[in-house]
Amino acid sequence: MIRKLLIIALVFISSVTLAQNVTIEAYAPNVVELGEQFRLTYTLRVRPTSFNPPAIADFDVIAGPSTSSSTSIEVINGKVIQNQSITYTYILEATKEGKFNIEGAEAIINGEKVKSNSLSIEVVKVSSNTRQNNQTTKQQTNGADLPNDELFVTVETNKKTAYLGEPILATLKIYTRVQIVGFEDYNYPTFDNFWSQVVDIKQDIYFDRVNLNGKIYSVGTIRKYLLFPQKSGKIEINPFETVVIYQGRSTRPQSIFDEFFGGVESYRKRLVSKSISLNIRQLPDNAPESFVGAVGAYKIDASTDKTKLKTNDAITVKLKISGSGNLKLIGTPKVEFPAGFELFDPKVSDNINTTANNTSGTKTIEYIAIPRSAGTFEIPPVEFTYFDLNKESYVTLRSKAMPIEVLADSTVASGVMITGYSKEDVKFIGKDIRFIKTSHSKLLPINSFVVTSGIYFFIYIILIIAFLSFWYLYSKHREQMTDLSIVRTRKASKTAQKRLKEASIMLNQDNAEKFYEEIHRALWGYTADKLSIPIANLNSDRVKEELVKRNVDNIDIEEFIRIIDACEFARFAPNREHSQMDALYEATYTLISKFEQTLGKAKSNLW
Repeated sequence: MIRKLLIIALVFISSVTLAQNVTIEAYAPNVVELGEQFRLTYTLRVRPTSFNPPAIADFDVIAGPSTSSSTSIEVINGKVIQNQSITYTYILEATKEGKFNIEGAEAIINGEKVKSNSLSIEVVKVSSNTRQNNQTTKQQTNGADLPNDELFVTVETNKKTAYLGEPILATLKIYTRVQIVGFEDYNYPTFDNFWSQVVDIKQDIYFDRVNLNGKIYSVGTIRKYLLFPQKSGKIEINPFETVVIYQGRSTRPQSIFDEFFGGVESYRKRLVSKSISLNIRQLPDNAPESFVGAVGAYKIDASTDKTKLKTNDAITVKLKISGSGNLKLIGTPKVEFPAGFELFDPKVSDNINTTANNTSGTKTIEYIAIPRSAGTFEIPPVEFTYFDLNKESYVTLRSKAMPIEVLADSTVASGVMITGYSKEDVKFIGKDIRFIKTSHSKLLPINSFVVTSGIYFFIYIILIIAFLSFWYLYSKHREQMTDLSIVRTRKASKTAQKRLKEASIMLNQDNAEKFYEEIHRALWGYTADKLSIPIANLNSDRVKEELVKRNVDNIDIEEFIRIIDACEFARFAPNREHSQMDALYEATYTLISKFEQTLGKAKSNLW
């Protein structure tokens, strides 16, 4: 009987918990063209008892709802976890312009009513000329000749004018009208004259649709930064650069099979954003003495760990500054201690949380002091001034006064002030008179000169020859260093070894994504440097052509193509087994070693 009651209780608790955790996720594009058909989906993690969709009045329902389900089973630490997904899909058509809302759907799960999020969809009208140009671009443009307005990156800020120390959100975005496969070689802005902090976002890039100048783009956020300007005036943010791998129509001769399957090929394109300028305003000049650079909104609290102590005992005064703003950059407020207190350097600790809007948290400053005489003292209130961005003026805060009673230490004579030597007062006193040297020394005759001896001239000639040899070798070295192709060729092997070492670490950690990325970059980087091929012109056909010119074996060339294709497939496909990663690492290491021998001989023949 007790067992049955326990089972019923567990089932009831699990059902209640399940109902509390289950949600309905509604998704649809936020921007669509007039006359475009799109999907509206509702996804649940548990099959509901009933599903009630909202009334869809502003769009034509072409089809739906169609129901699909999927189930996956995972074993984590010996525990079997079953994941289930139920999806309801509608096909809608936009029939009129404007912004429309779709209310949330409702479902009954284990007797509980669950409601999804509502959606806002904007329907825009694209002119016939723009639509015709878009179709012409898709039909006539080859993948290698992609126009700049079809794929580009930007650095966007939430404000163009700000005060010194005011937070600015900078977002790196990519706009695309083509299918993106992956990214390479990020070169993020350095944000000179700013204190920057990366905002924690998901590693995967999620795309939304936006209407920009009459065209609908898929826009994704690559990274967000919270910036705090450290210099007033006009400050420029340098561009953001990256290499994007995208899919486009093939430029190679196509067979009837290529035409049937679409003739799609992957291409690389280096994207560079436009630089932007921000106007940073100087703070007002009437700042009080208690201003230590705080900008934002703050509170202050001061306390001591004890109010009564004996002489020569330590007391800690804790100053806590809390709020939002440039907490990390705030200076140390001044605390006035009574005479006769020996003060040590303060200890500063931060507990700061960074979001897209600002940084917030607390900054704690601990002052340690030791009273050297008895008596009743008071630490006066601590003043702290910050610049309020909303009021655009300075605000001064004052803490409470802190009384302290210091009792005489019984081990020290009354009324005697304890003093001591500082570090600078303690010195080593050595002997100021040197011993008289009593040993015999070998002296040279008065008229003898070393410069007139033959040994001197011999040494002089050797030094001249050594100097000329060094100068010749140094000149040759500088001449070779000015040739970028020679420098890249020499460093190709070392760079590849570093990449392979990093790949080995990722292999041991079983990090497949990073492993394939390092193998891919090691092989591409080695061939680009060794063959002196610019990154913008680096592709499989170009590398194959250069390797054939240098008499590289066809088997090795095919092996190169195989490894590159395997890496590109594995980086955007499900994970491979560890044994396959081991084999790919060994194959890459062997191939680079062969290239090093073959290409080294080819270079010596050219010279």
